[in-house]
Amino acid sequence: MPSTKYTRIEITPEAYKALEAEAILQEKTLKRLASELIMRGISKEALDFIRKAKEAKKARRAPGSSAMEGAIQEIGATGMSFDQNILEKMHDVVQAEGYSGGMLYAAQNTASMQRDELHRVLNICERNGLTNILAADIILNLNKIESGLR
Repeated sequence: MPSTKYTRIEITPEAYKALEAEAILQEKTLKRLASELIMRGISKEALDFIRKAKEAKKARRAPGSSAMEGAIQEIGATGMSFDQNILEKMHDVVQAEGYSGGMLYAAQNTASMQRDELHRVLNICERNGLTNILAADIILNLNKIESGLR
């Protein structure tokens, strides 16, 4: 499983030398040892903050099917037809860059009526707490939703 990359931090030369020596003594990598030492020194409040943020992110990532059904029902059928190439590109952009990236793409690459409709759909998806992936899937299938097909 690939690890997440974070911004590098700078430490003093003395701290680096001490970390290297301790890593050698404990037979650990610098990354692992530094992470362990940091986590041991973190306050309970900071750990609670991290735990709550993880729970909130997990809740946003796994909405129930009722959230998706609610979003689809709210989108409804307007009878507007979209170019499938635009929907496919929007799908990719929303998955990779999220809601704001999708809105920017729509603003730059679609006519005003389609742009307004795509913005409305993205707003509905976001308001219903759908993940980028679910919103992208709705965008990809927007012509089916707009025609009333499921």
